[in-house]
Amino acid sequence: MLLHIDDNTLIADVQEDFSDSFPLLKIEFYDERHSYKDKSLDVHRIVPDKKIGSIRKIHDPGNLEIMSWYTTGRVERNFKEKFGLNVQVFRKEKAAWIQSSSTDAYTLAEQMERARNAVVASPKLRKMLVEYEYL
Repeated sequence: MLLHIDDNTLIADVQEDFSDSFPLLKIEFYDERHSYKDKSLDVHRIVPDKKIGSIRKIHDPGNLEIMSWYTTGRVERNFKEKFGLNVQVFRKEKAAWIQSSSTDAYTLAEQMERARNAVVASPKLRKMLVEYEYL
């Protein structure tokens, strides 16, 4: 997948694009960075209706490529290095979303597989997961 990010992009739009490509994963944005394999605190989570330009220090527009074989740690690091954004990848686990912090070395495909094995999918989600197989 290819995400275009500029100062006018809403956090919600980036989140939606990411989850469209990886239906059992999501990303959240934070006002503080976290270390590799550490969790981000919910108190630092940024609401989705904010524009990217209001939360970052690097204001260059650009594209971010995210492939299923990238590790979650790499995806988070790429957001930080290219755009100055602090993100955390989450995985669906049964009825809850959990931070992938302890599994930052897993690829997005592996995270999807773990989530797929842990969630009971609705018919709509099952269809999305079948479509994901062909990405």
